[in-house]
Amino acid sequence: MAIDSDRRRMIFDQVRAKAMSRGMPIDNDPKFLTWVELWISGEYEMSDLRSRYNEIATRRTRRSKSAAKADDELPQDTDPDAD
Repeated sequence: MAIDSDRRRMIFDQVRAKAMSRGMPIDNDPKFLTWVELWISGEYEMSDLRSRYNEIATRRTRRSKSAAKADDELPQDTDPDAD
């Protein structure tokens, strides 16, 4: 059974509303939202959307870990905001 774009839009809107009501809003990354629109239009399958979102999440995790590591490597007496 194929799902038309109106039904996909309704599904996404319901998922977004439910997530927001639980205090866990859907990611608003422009790339992700573009991919959502491609899913809604039928150009992407849900598995494509999931895979691409996982790529974003992985990159964020790597950046976060890299930034945390860089912060750990600062000398203890260094204040990066001091002039």
